[in-house]
Amino acid sequence: MDARITSIENLIAADPGGRDVFALVVADQLELAARSLHRANRVGIVSGFYIAAAGAGETDGPPGAKVLGDALRRLGVTVDFITDDRNAPLFASLGIDPIIDAADYIDRAAPSHLVAIERVGRSADGRYHNMRGVDVTEFTAPLDELFLRAGPRGITTIGIGDGGNEIGMGKVFADPAADPEHRRASTTVVATDYCVAAGVSNWGAYGLAGALSILARRDLLPSAEEAASDIERIIHDGGGVDGVTHRREPTVDGIELGASLRMLEDIRHQIVASPLYREGPRSRDGQPAPLTIGILGYGETGRAASVLLQRAGHRVRVSDAGQVTVEPGANLLAVESGAHRIEFFDGCDMVVASPGVRPDSPIRDALHRRGIPVMSELEVAYELSDREMIAVTGTVGKRTTVELLQRLFAFAGRRVGIGGNKGEPLSRLLLEAGGPELLALAVSSFQLESVVHFRPSVAVILNVDEEHLDRHRSLAEYVRIKSRVFMNQGHPSEGPSGPPAPRHVDDVLILPIDDERLRSLARKHRGRTLFFSTRQSVSRGAWLDGGRLYVNLTGVTEELGGVDREGTESTVQFPENVLVGALVCRLYGIDAGRIGEAVRELRSGGAIA
Repeated sequence: MDARITSIENLIAADPGGRDVFALVVADQLELAARSLHRANRVGIVSGFYIAAAGAGETDGPPGAKVLGDALRRLGVTVDFITDDRNAPLFASLGIDPIIDAADYIDRAAPSHLVAIERVGRSADGRYHNMRGVDVTEFTAPLDELFLRAGPRGITTIGIGDGGNEIGMGKVFADPAADPEHRRASTTVVATDYCVAAGVSNWGAYGLAGALSILARRDLLPSAEEAASDIERIIHDGGGVDGVTHRREPTVDGIELGASLRMLEDIRHQIVASPLYREGPRSRDGQPAPLTIGILGYGETGRAASVLLQRAGHRVRVSDAGQVTVEPGANLLAVESGAHRIEFFDGCDMVVASPGVRPDSPIRDALHRRGIPVMSELEVAYELSDREMIAVTGTVGKRTTVELLQRLFAFAGRRVGIGGNKGEPLSRLLLEAGGPELLALAVSSFQLESVVHFRPSVAVILNVDEEHLDRHRSLAEYVRIKSRVFMNQGHPSEGPSGPPAPRHVDDVLILPIDDERLRSLARKHRGRTLFFSTRQSVSRGAWLDGGRLYVNLTGVTEELGGVDREGTESTVQFPENVLVGALVCRLYGIDAGRIGEAVRELRSGGAIA
């Protein structure tokens, strides 16, 4: 499986509508669907959802169908678009002449594949329902019949949906691991061979086109401007409406247009090499020509990234909404303060955005429309690094965990550099001459939103709570973003100068087994998963029992000894960061007895509460 497609599968499950879409994602369906489509010869794409209350088709579906159809055509595949007469005007506005009467389509066209994008499928009662449970059978042509007939004919079927009532989602609910809370009267029973769940069905189509791009080794996606134009044309020329608001405006499912363009560009970042990786013009001495890079936000991370990039030979421009104080010798190309103007970034090969600059900010939308890659400081620093990394994320305890790791390793005579969120930015750690080869980073959800290649050797998710919901909207979406800390694990990765240096530990994920929301992420991980618990023993991981700490990495349980202060009872729940710290130390080969001794020493000295 390809790490970039895995990452896209995670990206398109972004859930601005609060439908808990991430719980509906069946791992690897996007890649399996793309690999099948890559061998297709003729594909029928079915789409169109009619909104009876508005008397028009909705903006979700046909634009995605066009993106996927265009990608397939560029690969030499014959594509047929299929809809009903009520949704035909939307396709016509996109310059598509769809098939309306599809009763004999399978016999006549003999397609190798059928794809449904945001097309309602029948429920258990044999009728069609919208997401609100309203019966829409009167307004729905039974195009799902094509998918019910496809199996016996040897036709591969793919469904893309964002809620549960769309063709294909029957496969999700047939999975024993599917969350039964998502089942409702409107849930379809129509399954497909592969099913792609996305926060918006158009995004699922973008993701499938992006996955095909990776397999074909060429960018098959439209530009942001082209995608925006398609949605605007459906409104103005096709009479389309937003499926949630029922208004004729260029939004999809109540979500502003900029969100779809950001998604498109985030997918493109997975398929197009980073500017820092890309082969380009060379100077006379054979070195890559320097890039012009914009820094969006000149706080701690922006300053550190600026210095690191200049040390790597690149030119830097700085923009900050506040006042900018430039350090002596900073040697910046240009400085903008008091605002962010898109014109300031003209000529930039890429932009590094501070975590404090929201993804939905106007300046980032403008950068996406111009096709200028936007990356985080964490991602940029990772791409310029040859260090091995441990990444710790969670709502609380990130910082204390990496600090404890540093102390535990030091007790064993080994150095670990620490930084990340509310600490030294990764860029600054990399500037330290002769710094430690192993780094432990506290990583926030804001930093993880836009990672592309970031792949720590060990990823830890401590916990989740209802924080930052003003930005992430729901706890389920917060969990999805946290999961990006391990999305690239289990796959080979390369940096600007080739494969990374050998690692001491490779692709380990550590999760709390007592939290079902996080425990279930193990199903989406490709590497090795370990657990920790203060309540129960675990088959692989670390746990506390009767005031004694245990670790099991390979099937053999090792006791690290008593961990309480001498003469006290184990009455307080043991800190999760100590369990994680002991587990990570053992992964890196530190002797079990030495770890236990270090924990007791630090605990008796008050360094551990």
